[in-house]
Amino acid sequence: MDVTSFHKLRTAVQDNAVPAGSLEVLELESGLRGELEESGYFDQVEVGSTSDPDQLVIALCRCAPEVPSWEAAYRLEHVWDVLRAGSAWEAHAGIVTDELADFEGAMTSPDGGSFLTLHVVALRHAEAAAAPSGDSGAALAD
Repeated sequence: MDVTSFHKLRTAVQDNAVPAGSLEVLELESGLRGELEESGYFDQVEVGSTSDPDQLVIALCRCAPEVPSWEAAYRLEHVWDVLRAGSAWEAHAGIVTDELADFEGAMTSPDGGSFLTLHVVALRHAEAAAAPSGDSGAALAD
């Protein structure tokens, strides 16, 4: 789903439900942290929560050194599938570039009365993004 369509759907659900309570937000936060850390695809994982209904749970991490951002994006979809199990409704969208995987998700509680949202940004690993070292650049210039 494209990001614009996702935002429209998320807004419609938010207009017809209330944000989940702090316990549900904490459970999602904990589940997200565990899934990201245990996957082997991510490191430097930071997870938190906000009062912004568009992103009640947020995460910032780096892709593991050998993981390109497109592969991290597929893994984020898998993580979302695990986290949303049991929800009455869900939608998600993402953007992938060479430098990052940006993932947004929204779901409702099993009874449909409340919603949870998340936003995860997985940055390309610093080692993978670093410029080559040594004299190789000088050798190419000769």
